[in-house]
Amino acid sequence: MPKPVSVPVAVPSPRAPRWGTPAWWAGSFGLPACAGGLLALAYPPFDAFQLGWVGLIPLLWAVESVPPGEAFRRGYLAGLFFFGLTVWWVGHVTVPGAVTLIILLALYFGAAGWWLGLVGRYFFRNGHDRAGRNLLAALVAAAGWVVIEWFRARFIMGGFGWNGLGVSQYRAAALLQFISVTGGYGASALLVVINVIFYATVRRWLMHLRAGQPVRRLSWELYAVMVTVCVLFLVGAREIARRDQTPSQSLRVLMVQANIPQSLKFVPDKAQMILDRHRHLTLTGAASQPNLIIWPETALPHPMRYDPVSYELATNIAITTGTYLLTGTIDYRSGSYPPEAYNAAILLGPDGTTRQIYHKIHLVPFGEYVPFQRWTRGLLKLIGPEGYDITEGFGFHRGREWTVFTLWEPVELRFASVICFEDTVPHLYRQFARQDVHFLVNLTNDAWFRESPAAAQHLANAVFRAIETRRPLLRATNNGITSIVDQCGVVRAELAPFTEGALTATINIPLDPPTTFYMRHGDVFVAVCALVAFLWFATANCFRLRSQSAQDDRHTHS
Repeated sequence: MPKPVSVPVAVPSPRAPRWGTPAWWAGSFGLPACAGGLLALAYPPFDAFQLGWVGLIPLLWAVESVPPGEAFRRGYLAGLFFFGLTVWWVGHVTVPGAVTLIILLALYFGAAGWWLGLVGRYFFRNGHDRAGRNLLAALVAAAGWVVIEWFRARFIMGGFGWNGLGVSQYRAAALLQFISVTGGYGASALLVVINVIFYATVRRWLMHLRAGQPVRRLSWELYAVMVTVCVLFLVGAREIARRDQTPSQSLRVLMVQANIPQSLKFVPDKAQMILDRHRHLTLTGAASQPNLIIWPETALPHPMRYDPVSYELATNIAITTGTYLLTGTIDYRSGSYPPEAYNAAILLGPDGTTRQIYHKIHLVPFGEYVPFQRWTRGLLKLIGPEGYDITEGFGFHRGREWTVFTLWEPVELRFASVICFEDTVPHLYRQFARQDVHFLVNLTNDAWFRESPAAAQHLANAVFRAIETRRPLLRATNNGITSIVDQCGVVRAELAPFTEGALTATINIPLDPPTTFYMRHGDVFVAVCALVAFLWFATANCFRLRSQSAQDDRHTHS
């Protein structure tokens, strides 16, 4: 008797539900909202990073069987939930501005929904279910996602790359070591691949279950991706274990977190209190005999070089402790008229003399400068914070030099300082690391956003810069989170946010840090993703046109 042969049955694709039915409401609103909410929970303050591995699945399901315009709308809805739950704290500065920001940022999620919809319709809609095809779908989806994230980080008034998908994994340092090659966009691509493969696997199980069929094949694509993740973990863990085997110099640092509320920072009557607090915290921590004292962004209430009281305090502390002092302050370009103001970092030597000055390069739009000021002045009076008065010459000027600071004790060590959100801008940070520096310092003040997740999210984004450049990052903040991140992205020490204190710690600074692939070549990975996305898009459309042409010919002959 001949042996029965099992005939593979194609997995049926989900059909778009009719308008107004519960399934339609779930797909149009429930699934996108669920995706945005799940992804938001993967970031601080919740830190449920595992949700970054599955948070896109509801959105993938929602956009697979709908037209491109509807896929964009559903992605946009997911973006409204995601950004509404992760950057709501901008409302502490301006509620209308926060709403405007969320509405604009959600457009990128809309574009991502459109792209994922194209991928889903091409690879999944006709019931195809092969391991190789699913892997290709995941790679194409990831390529498009990376390009969209890159656009968000680079364009429209300097970009706002805050909380890329990969940032949700900031605590998984062992998994992230490969981003010294790809940049942080590689972590986002990995998560998209994982989400799509999980989606393909769950989709197959559900479709077979609905059709009353057993699942006959193994999920080879899922196994392949999980093996890749395990390999990345093992290689990354090995890299972290080897970090202390390279020649290094121990550096004792003291970083002050004065926790001055933003409402008091520039009030004239509070200036002496601010100075006294920095003096007290510094002198108390100076018992540890630090090699470098660091104060945060605009630590002094007046421009240090032009205010006798502020200048006397800073120089006296440097001389009294015999230590280098790096402080954030407002500065003016000498001889400029009208005066050109800058957000600056100034290094004082142990003798109290000014050694180097850095003027911030990447300014925050509407916070440190106003783009298109002539046309936006009236609008900003409506949506800006209370008392937001834009006059001629409002804001800071943009710095032009990649300043390198030098410590001569205990040995020659070179470092660069980035200010505020500059440690969340990978292409800018990379340029500082290329200046032959041993480590980097971030001076920041997130007190604008009060006791919100902004400070923790800022640290999460900054961790990626340390791994990309293989250089330690010292973060001195006004209200948190003051921390030390080593060259592998591990947070070695930190102060509790929204508290007054001083962090004293010793960190090993590599004396011959490597020039990583990302430092040398930049966003090559993004360029490869753009090429992959373009080639697939062109090829898929070519096949679609040929298919339509063949169908038209058959109709004509019939």
